[in-house]
Amino acid sequence: MSEFDIVVVGAGPGGSIAAKVAAEEGYTTCIIEKENLRDEGRYKACGGAMAWELVEEIDYPEEKVARVIESLELHHVDGETYSKEGKGAVVWRSVFDKFLTDMALNEGAKLKDKEALLDIEQNGTNYKITTTQGVYDANYVVAADGVTSRTLKRLGWPDFHSDDLILTITKEMKLNSVEIDERLGKDKVHLYFGIENLIPVGYAWLFPKADHITVGWGNQINLIKNSREEFQKFVSLSTVEKSLRGSEEAVFKPHLIPVGLRPQLYKEKVIAVGDAGGIVDPISGKGIPYAMMSGQIAVETIKKCENKDRIKRIGEYYKKTLDRKFLKILELKRQARDRIFNDEKSLKNFLSLWETHRSSEIVMKGLI
Repeated sequence: MSEFDIVVVGAGPGGSIAAKVAAEEGYTTCIIEKENLRDEGRYKACGGAMAWELVEEIDYPEEKVARVIESLELHHVDGETYSKEGKGAVVWRSVFDKFLTDMALNEGAKLKDKEALLDIEQNGTNYKITTTQGVYDANYVVAADGVTSRTLKRLGWPDFHSDDLILTITKEMKLNSVEIDERLGKDKVHLYFGIENLIPVGYAWLFPKADHITVGWGNQINLIKNSREEFQKFVSLSTVEKSLRGSEEAVFKPHLIPVGLRPQLYKEKVIAVGDAGGIVDPISGKGIPYAMMSGQIAVETIKKCENKDRIKRIGEYYKKTLDRKFLKILELKRQARDRIFNDEKSLKNFLSLWETHRSSEIVMKGLI
């Protein structure tokens, strides 16, 4: 049995940042990841769009950016288009996530990849974690293994409500960069909306990379009747069909995204971060920065409570810090999401406001 102060399950953005901070703080730290993290990482079904501020914050090498973007084009299926200016990046999540994991390893964290968690059980005040390759003992566990977290399922944590889950379908379509530039623009990403004729609660997207277009679709899971047929409705739109003409499918993958908090974020030295905790923007589905911040806050909270001899208050402090940083806004966005997708008028009003305002500003000022 290998013993660690903190075992992080999942090598995504939340898990890797949690492991990095834990190692920096002097904790013996291990990341358990079910997939093989080769040099190029492992594929993650995700558009990979992010604000340029995040690229700068972590000194992400620009040569690893798949495409620099300058605007977000918001299309309604009736033909109306709204344009939101702002610099950002589109990345391959495999490359981005591997970069973050390497940051953690450089600080001294250990990586156990190609090891799927089979079981986790309390062992006194610690946890015994059994994987396909070994057994580990952890004083604390950071669950960063996504919305379907096996860690939290095995521990009997409550699951998400069905109206807080979005089913997405992602396709990676290979196409030469010249045609991508001509069809979608060199520096634009595209979102598609339409409650009645496309997606009742959600949106679809075309995100250009260097020589691929990420094609995505996401709808509230309990409103889906036939996901493949509904996805096909999107790719059959004339503008989308023209954009993808002659491209070759490289990946087809469904994926779940939470758009509401898990009913529980902490219990008995186990702490949920990122998608595992439902810490995602309910309107845009943006999760990368919140995963990273929650991973950092999780470990900082553990350290703070140990220093103050208040271990039993980790959960309380974690939630309070998340609330102060961004969680209250995300909860308000979850309420606003229902109003936005109530009807086409409300949706178009939001898209119009989104052109010139941040979504948090729209919600906080009560503009919708």
